[in-house]
Amino acid sequence: MTDAGQELTDASREFAHGRLPQIEVITRPEPEQAPARPKRSLSSLLVWPLAAFALVVVPASLWNFTRPPVYRAAATVLTAVPESRSGNFSDDDAPDPQHVAIQRQLMLGRELLASTLERVKGTDAAPQLADPPLLTPDDLRPLLSVDAVPSTNLVEMSATGGKPALLAALVNEWLAAYETLRQREVQSQVGDRLVNLQTEAKSLDDKIRQKRAALEQFRADHDIVTLERDSNQALNRLNTIQQSLAKAEEESITARAAFKAMQAAVANGQAVAPKDQAASLAQLEQKAAELRVQVAQLKERYTEMFIDNDPNKRTLKEQLAVLEARMEELKRQGIRDALKEASQAVDASTDQVLTLQRELSAQKVTASRFSTSFVEYQDLTSDLESLEKLQRETEEQRLALEAKAAAGYPQIEVIEPAYAPRDPIRPHYLRDLGLTLLAGAAVGLSTLLTLLWLDAKANARRAPAPVTGVRIWGQEPPRGEPQTPLPRAGNAPTPIEPPVGKLSDASLRQLMGGEVEALWELADDAERQVIGLLLSGLRPNEIAGLAPDDFDLDACSVRVKNDAGERVIVLANALCQLFAEADPLPAWAGSGSEHVQEILQRIPLLAMDTGVAHAQEVDAEALRHTYLVYLVRQGARLTELHRIAGPMGAAEIQRYAPYSPSGASRPLEQLTLAYPVLA
Repeated sequence: MTDAGQELTDASREFAHGRLPQIEVITRPEPEQAPARPKRSLSSLLVWPLAAFALVVVPASLWNFTRPPVYRAAATVLTAVPESRSGNFSDDDAPDPQHVAIQRQLMLGRELLASTLERVKGTDAAPQLADPPLLTPDDLRPLLSVDAVPSTNLVEMSATGGKPALLAALVNEWLAAYETLRQREVQSQVGDRLVNLQTEAKSLDDKIRQKRAALEQFRADHDIVTLERDSNQALNRLNTIQQSLAKAEEESITARAAFKAMQAAVANGQAVAPKDQAASLAQLEQKAAELRVQVAQLKERYTEMFIDNDPNKRTLKEQLAVLEARMEELKRQGIRDALKEASQAVDASTDQVLTLQRELSAQKVTASRFSTSFVEYQDLTSDLESLEKLQRETEEQRLALEAKAAAGYPQIEVIEPAYAPRDPIRPHYLRDLGLTLLAGAAVGLSTLLTLLWLDAKANARRAPAPVTGVRIWGQEPPRGEPQTPLPRAGNAPTPIEPPVGKLSDASLRQLMGGEVEALWELADDAERQVIGLLLSGLRPNEIAGLAPDDFDLDACSVRVKNDAGERVIVLANALCQLFAEADPLPAWAGSGSEHVQEILQRIPLLAMDTGVAHAQEVDAEALRHTYLVYLVRQGARLTELHRIAGPMGAAEIQRYAPYSPSGASRPLEQLTLAYPVLA
């Protein structure tokens, strides 16, 4: 806020308290002015720029749009260096500027261009050759161009002119004429050798087809399925019969051994029976064992005569006898059946061995015939392979001959053929039109500025507007009412002479933030220590009485002592850092209050050096007053100001009441205590 704005704010407070301020206005009269030249009319200012604009744009646009369009059709070709110039150890992919230059001369040769003209006459673009007439290679050469693509062996063949379809046909036929010329020269070098090789290759091809057909027929007639000898049916069947015969012989030997073992068991009196009879015989033996136990129990209790005479007991003996007879019959039958079954197994295995031996003999004859046929088949296959090898060698010779003949000429590959262009390459109508409009606008603007400059030069220089100043003065308030920071009318300086000397306590100077920041930037370390303590609420005499023991830099605080007691003031970050780097601490340690007074007297001088208005009013009390106003404007409780500023009377505290905002005040703990320049 400026000084005038602060005075207006204080004047509003005066008005709120029912006291009207005194306002003094100073005005400097305006000097006489030279007579002004009549101004040009708006139409006069517009006619000349528009005329200049049209004078540039119209002829330039006519020239721009009457130019005929020029089209360009291009084809991209990859060309390789001939071996006759490159050698066998060169890198074909390496760019060769010399080769590209030679290629350009070859493609623009008279013979090739004449052939191109003849080829174009046979296309749909032939009618366009008559306007303008293109009758000789010299007429065609200015339209064609061969340009190398940098750092590659790519060549761009292009044609420029006003007929897109003719240009595309020219480029494509140009390429075709070059390839035809190259093939013709290659054919002339190869001659009859290539014809003989082609005839021989054709003859070999016919023989290979006949040999392959005969081989397939032989394979079908002799049942040759695969090229693997043992994988065919005849030999595979022979192997199968041999394996089956070996297995049958093992089974026959096993059957004979089992039959002999059974005969030996029967001779030794051992029970032998088939598996189906063995279960029945075991049941009968179990039942016979039970009956024997019962008969033995009867014989232990009764005599033989008693048992024979008792029908019930005699029945057990009779049942046992019948059961034993049945068991003997089953054993005899089992021996006969087992021997018969073993004999049949021997006969069956023997018959199988004989059958397989007969099949093996017949299959050996078949396999022998197959082996003879397979050897013949292998010979036929070998003959076919020889013919195919000879065909490949002939083809390799033909290709080598063609490659050797073609190696002396540049090898080309068409990457992209030419197409009829849709858009012209020049002129750029829209771009040139834009440049024309910009040039016309520049000329028109220059014309307008020239007219304005001439008018301004013709008129006399205008004098500045009059200067008016305002000075606001307050009235002395009635007894008992709060003081205001406005200067009193009795102390008011004249409008011409600025006030000299210190303001009264009722009208201490309040500094703006920018003014305090300017003082801080210009001050040295000692002066910053004093200014920082004043902006923390300390009085000058309290600053002079500080000793090194009063500073607690770990907690960033200082202990202030006075007659009413002592208080602890929290130091702002910048001020705490300043004292932490100070040596001695503080700067006036050991020199007494005289050093502090000298520093305080330099504060107005600092204000003058920074260009602060009314610099003589800036002193220690003004800085301390500025800080207390800063706290009150945040809503600080007036009854707590003594915690920062020390003991204060009621009249002194009342001076700050007008700065307190509306609403309830806040305790100091809720305020920002650090002044902005020290934060």
